[in-house]
Amino acid sequence: LELGSGGWLRDGEAWTPTGPFYGVLGNPVSHSLSPAMQNAALREREIDTEYLAVRMEPGMLRHLKEGDVSRHLAGFNVTAPLKEAVYALCDGRTDQARDTGVVNTVRVEDGKWLGHNTDSGGILTVLTGAWRGEGVPSRGVVLGAGGSARAAVDALVRWEVPAVEVHNRSVAGRDRIRSWVEGRGLGEQVAVRPLQAGNEESPTRGTVWICCLAGGVDAGPFLPVAAGDAPTLLLDLRYGDQLPSGEPPLGFTRLDGLPVLLMQGGLSFAWWFGPPVPWVQMQGALSGD
Repeated sequence: LELGSGGWLRDGEAWTPTGPFYGVLGNPVSHSLSPAMQNAALREREIDTEYLAVRMEPGMLRHLKEGDVSRHLAGFNVTAPLKEAVYALCDGRTDQARDTGVVNTVRVEDGKWLGHNTDSGGILTVLTGAWRGEGVPSRGVVLGAGGSARAAVDALVRWEVPAVEVHNRSVAGRDRIRSWVEGRGLGEQVAVRPLQAGNEESPTRGTVWICCLAGGVDAGPFLPVAAGDAPTLLLDLRYGDQLPSGEPPLGFTRLDGLPVLLMQGGLSFAWWFGPPVPWVQMQGALSGD
């Protein structure tokens, strides 16, 4: 699905919705497994609507909100690079959205966009379930500085990881996330640093890495060559074709982004439709069952 200047295009043909629908907005978005996951949940709950992948350019967001084309759009998820732009357009925001400064889930009520962030909760749930060290990690490292990186930092802060670092290549990106960190009063807990290859040594204390880099970018140069004796965990938020090939560093526990997609998707579903969340059916859709 795509929004053109004249209205919706579905498979290249003009399309007029006949009732409320939901979707995931992004560019690129064709790789997203959210439609399969959310439609499986809708079928299980016998909710008469559908969830579509919507290719959306940032410049079309205001037209989406203000134009007549949006009247059937009941709610949506947001992927990169639209999360901050959608946050700015929302008429109301949950505490979680305000804390992160980005929105990945929107509920539309009477034409108003109500923004929420389920990424942070999804990341936190996956991290705490996968961590095998005693207590919380001593250090958290976030690679990247976009909307997903903010959610990752928020999750680490909520987990009470005492030392968090954000590494990003561009000065502008570092400046934006540093401003957000300082606005949250997290300057003593969260450090913002350049993203440089070859600087990471094998950790001597429990460390979690969260990769929020763009699809296809190899995170290997920014990780140690091996885990060492301390517990380590690498959570790469990408999956499928977006996840680069190659093995993780020796001794690392690595997860791709599918567990986070499941968790944040289930939290989004609950925010739109209420419980119960069909977790089994959503998981089955992601695994191809």
